[in-house]
Amino acid sequence: MSPARRSARPALDPALARVPMRRILVLGPTIRFRLRPGDRALVRPGDTVTPGMALAERTPDPVLMDVGKLPNRGPEMPRPMPLPTPAAVLPPVSARAPVAAGPVSAMTAPVVAPEPAAAAEPLWRAGASEFDMPRPTASKPVAAPEPEPVASPDAEVEAPVAAEPESRAAPDADVEAPAAAAAPSQAQAALRGAERRRPPEPGKWWVGGDDRRGKSGGKYRQNERRIAGTLLFETHGRWRAAAGERHETFESPVAGVVAEARNGVEITVTVTGVAMPGAIGAGEPSRGYLDVPRLTDGDLWATALDVARSGAIVVAGSRISAQAISRARAMSIRGLLAGSVGQGELRDLAASEARQRAGIAAIVPFGLLALDGHQRRPIATPVLALLAAMAGREVAIVTDPPMLVFDVSEVPLPELPPDWVRVRSGQHAGREGRFLGSAGLHRFRAGIHLESASVRLGDDESPAVIALSDLERFVF
Repeated sequence: MSPARRSARPALDPALARVPMRRILVLGPTIRFRLRPGDRALVRPGDTVTPGMALAERTPDPVLMDVGKLPNRGPEMPRPMPLPTPAAVLPPVSARAPVAAGPVSAMTAPVVAPEPAAAAEPLWRAGASEFDMPRPTASKPVAAPEPEPVASPDAEVEAPVAAEPESRAAPDADVEAPAAAAAPSQAQAALRGAERRRPPEPGKWWVGGDDRRGKSGGKYRQNERRIAGTLLFETHGRWRAAAGERHETFESPVAGVVAEARNGVEITVTVTGVAMPGAIGAGEPSRGYLDVPRLTDGDLWATALDVARSGAIVVAGSRISAQAISRARAMSIRGLLAGSVGQGELRDLAASEARQRAGIAAIVPFGLLALDGHQRRPIATPVLALLAAMAGREVAIVTDPPMLVFDVSEVPLPELPPDWVRVRSGQHAGREGRFLGSAGLHRFRAGIHLESASVRLGDDESPAVIALSDLERFVF
């Protein structure tokens, strides 16, 4: 949809301009994917994501566990200047060297300060970013630093590189070639070890298990336990984490740019394309081709959801029933789109997801989108015409905020009369017609006087008087 077409709109009647406007399409929205404790993001801000790309690693059944004390040292502080030796520990006067005659000078006896104990090497580098990259170094073995003098700061931050056998390299071989060849492996190792180099903090990825608890190495042990999750908080010097043994990869249903990524909190993505806002979203974000079947009186029978629509996002009419949701999930349908959904159906969907998440087999993402809320009403004619024009294309359902995402920026827009309005509440909720003009103040039930308008609904011969607050007009 080009900006020129948006600006080429006819002038509206002043009375019609007072009717609340509802925009059908939104350009470049920002969506969020919620992460629970134990989940970590696999992307960083600024990354470009495509449909099917891994966004996060989820822990379906995390438990709260005590991971013990973690090293939390900061950068080494500079050594303090040695203080003069107190008089109590000075050697006796007879053992002191004779002092030359003259004015009183500073103490000339040598002061020997005790050497501090060598500090352990920290497991992480203070101030290092999560995705810092080590410098390429030569492939020769790195010699151990001498006790004195202290090594330079550059030597401490460089990552050690494994040495190659001397028999493989010629005596006059260039040492820069192996370093260039090992650069990709060093980059991958740096990305894998980025979390370990960071200091412990809430949200950091933690990996434990038998190998971290000194239980590995038995000849009868074949499958070692790997427990991983995110740190939560520290109390009395010990850290607690939400972790588990089973993990699943969450894939992106849309294309866009990552704006924010935080372990255990959320991933924010700016979508590349347009989207249709909805009122209620439930289930998991999903992606599939759009299927617009023939509706009977604005509804879709549950028997029409068969295995032939596997992998599709189906337009289900005015309302979604619990039977249609169960049948759609059994047929591997990726999502349902309807005008409204009830509270009971939402509770059934949440309970079904909890049962499948507790199972061993991975579940297929299934999303649910209601365009108008809980009140039963058919899908608006302009919206249904737009969905019919986009039938067969790849779309995605996201739940925060609820909307239907199209990955294309140019959408074929159907013709929409400027005076077309829809009743969103009241006695004629869900009906559509043409706006005839303002009817002034009108007395409704309970003696309430409201600004109203004359609207010809459908094929009715006489126009109906409806309050302006109960009407809405559509704008692409």
